[in-house]
Amino acid sequence: MKAEAKTIAIIGGGHNGLTAAAYLAAQGFAVEVFEKRQAIGGLCVNETPFIEEGSQVKVSSVASYFGMMRKEIMADLELESHGLKPYLTDPVEIVLLDLKDGQDQFSFTPRDGGEAKTEIASLTAADQAGWQAFWADIQKAAALIYPRYLSPDLTQSEVVELLKKDGLDKIADHIFSGSLVDLLKHYLQNEELMAVAATCTPGFANLVGSVFGCIHHGTAETKGEFGAWGQVLGGMGAITEALSKAAQAKGAKIHLGQAVQRLVVDDAGPANAKPKVSAIEFADGSQRQFDLVVVNADSYVLFEQLLEATATTAEVRQYLQDNRPKVSAAKLHFLLKELPSFKTLHKIGHNHKGVIVMAPPLAAVKSASSAVPNGILPERLMLTMAFPTLEDASMADSAKPNEQVLSVDVHYVPAQIAGMAWSEADDLKLLENTIKAIEVQCPEFRSLILSSYVVSPRALASDFNLASLSCWHLPMTPQYLFEKRTLPGCAPYETPLQNLYVCGAGTYPGGNVTAANGHNLAKHLINIFCTNAEKEVKDDAERPCVHS
Repeated sequence: MKAEAKTIAIIGGGHNGLTAAAYLAAQGFAVEVFEKRQAIGGLCVNETPFIEEGSQVKVSSVASYFGMMRKEIMADLELESHGLKPYLTDPVEIVLLDLKDGQDQFSFTPRDGGEAKTEIASLTAADQAGWQAFWADIQKAAALIYPRYLSPDLTQSEVVELLKKDGLDKIADHIFSGSLVDLLKHYLQNEELMAVAATCTPGFANLVGSVFGCIHHGTAETKGEFGAWGQVLGGMGAITEALSKAAQAKGAKIHLGQAVQRLVVDDAGPANAKPKVSAIEFADGSQRQFDLVVVNADSYVLFEQLLEATATTAEVRQYLQDNRPKVSAAKLHFLLKELPSFKTLHKIGHNHKGVIVMAPPLAAVKSASSAVPNGILPERLMLTMAFPTLEDASMADSAKPNEQVLSVDVHYVPAQIAGMAWSEADDLKLLENTIKAIEVQCPEFRSLILSSYVVSPRALASDFNLASLSCWHLPMTPQYLFEKRTLPGCAPYETPLQNLYVCGAGTYPGGNVTAANGHNLAKHLINIFCTNAEKEVKDDAERPCVHS
């Protein structure tokens, strides 16, 4: 048996850090989580941003929708017993497209038993059949990849082999070398349908990597329905609240408002041995020692803020500098006097629940794919919207039943504006552009706004300590996927320091609220520091692998 690691510090109380804490504490490690903010959850957190306006409504500040949280992790950690209650929305979604020849265009997807409606100009029977075939293949691909997310041993070449073996040659040929638009052309010709599909991948549907993004989102599962996105009662922060309770039930300690200022490195070990973190130092200058340190912040925070520049970390620092994300996303929350009426939704008798998407034309997506990485806000915004207070009474202010919150995800914005950090003026411009985009469907929208809360890259940096300016930490494109989603010269979840590990969205398998990264990191450490017999002990083990 290898030398026992008795104590573990986890820096960052996001969902992956909390997941790792729960699994490691269950195996007997003495785990402590240090979260800089006063609220647990990282980007998966609830807030009450309109208190000053006298409203108690809650919003899911950054993380938006439930579905990719792994069912195996939920079962292992008994998250439902800790208050996690996912639900499916009804309908699923409606995607609103531009008018064409004076005709409203949309694609409406109901929940089970409902009647799907698609009103798109010049839509042929062949396009409709191709549309169904495309999504059937995407779901087959997602089902192949899904089981492998909980072990970081899947390579890009193996993904291609899996797809071809299952007869998904078109997807295999495009997943790492083509775009979603290129792939769609093998199924259909209608550009409006392509614009609908473009909303189902992070980034830009005309660029390489967008096929995988669509498959990645297809691995969602809610209430046992594979491919289904949903919501959580109490907001997305209920996920990390449940994880926090689970971790503490296993014995982990969680400290809020505990900012780590730097990691103290000891490089005076034996020749050819990696340096190690000897202590973590807090904002007040105090230090504590741990056997292992896990960082759930993004790698830019770790290597540019917490670690001093040394020869040991030079290669990683250069890699991060060369690969700093240029594209981010934004979230806006509007406190409204009452529920607004979107004209197309009103026309078809829609209940304004589920996901409401505004999809720009394919030409606008292509234009944005050039503008946004160069620091320019796109002329047309791709928006995904929902009324959480309409779906979930616990998110609303019971004293003001008419008030509603509209939460809006802006799919892509520049991480920086013309090479400069986002300013308050940039936030205001994004706010104005978003309002104008919504007014196309709801002309009275502006008059209903009581207040707004903008989570742009400026807030991601200042309020959520996200130095990468991207919730993905690194892009979900082929140069950063599967075996390539590791730091240079390092194994998965490892760093150039011998006792320092990472488990954020920049690690395998990537972003979204899956908790797979934290799970995999925990299993990696258990494999290193526990004997085979001890690894078989269940999460409620009576025989932990680390003894005090």
